[in-house]
Amino acid sequence: MPRPCVEPGPQYAKGHCCGDGFLLLLDPDDRIRLSDDAVRALCDPRTGLGGDALLRLVRTPRGRPPGRPRGDWFADVRNPDGSHALTCGPGLGLVARYLTGAGLAPPGEIRLGTRGGDARATVGAGGRTTVELPPSRILGPSEVTLDGYAFTGTAVALDSLHLVCPTELPVSGLDLTREPRLDLADFPDTSGAMVPDVALSFVNVLPTGRLRVRVHRPRVGELPSRGSAVCAAAAVIQHTTGRGGPSVVESASGPLSVTLGGNEPTLLTGPAGITSEGVLDARWLASL
Repeated sequence: MPRPCVEPGPQYAKGHCCGDGFLLLLDPDDRIRLSDDAVRALCDPRTGLGGDALLRLVRTPRGRPPGRPRGDWFADVRNPDGSHALTCGPGLGLVARYLTGAGLAPPGEIRLGTRGGDARATVGAGGRTTVELPPSRILGPSEVTLDGYAFTGTAVALDSLHLVCPTELPVSGLDLTREPRLDLADFPDTSGAMVPDVALSFVNVLPTGRLRVRVHRPRVGELPSRGSAVCAAAAVIQHTTGRGGPSVVESASGPLSVTLGGNEPTLLTGPAGITSEGVLDARWLASL
């Protein structure tokens, strides 16, 4: 047998939930300290493992004092640029899918701790997972110019800032390689997210009532139909049409269902799965 090419380090898992891909790093005893450079290297799709975010999983001590997470696991969420995030709905969905599949948590509803507070996720049959996101908050009208067209939209805060633009033009034909021009004055600093980090969602309402969404982030380019973006799109469509009930959004990973409940958490349901597991090279990780 060939000898291993790596010095065994922390365990990891890769997978997806609701169209987003994530890297999970198991650290039950809270021993791993990751620099921003290390997170960026791990999330790099070419020289690392790749991921829309990294979630470090820490087991919550028994007999925990008041104010600590009520669940058995805490997810330390890191953005691919290395910065800390308060929470990540689809990422927590993958955490729940992993923990139940690995026998580290019972099936059904799981409560997970994050820097933004406790959140719940439920793993159903066939891996479809329901995750909580914050309630949506409509901020007001705004507009964006793309490829010579002016699109009127609605600004909304939901986990991050979004501008949702319903349009009769087929979103499949929009040239999202061009950089849109966005009026940032319509996004107040009090929204709790960093201006000008605004995701733009262009939305078609299909004859079936389903939504088709394409997402663009300035200076980054087109993104997959990500969890918070499709939830923001559903919130704006329901707000403008007055139509209630779950909204179904098309995505490359399969249909996503969004349930909005006023001041209650937004519920996002979609497929989740683990694609690989392994161990990191301890020497490589220590060098970052």
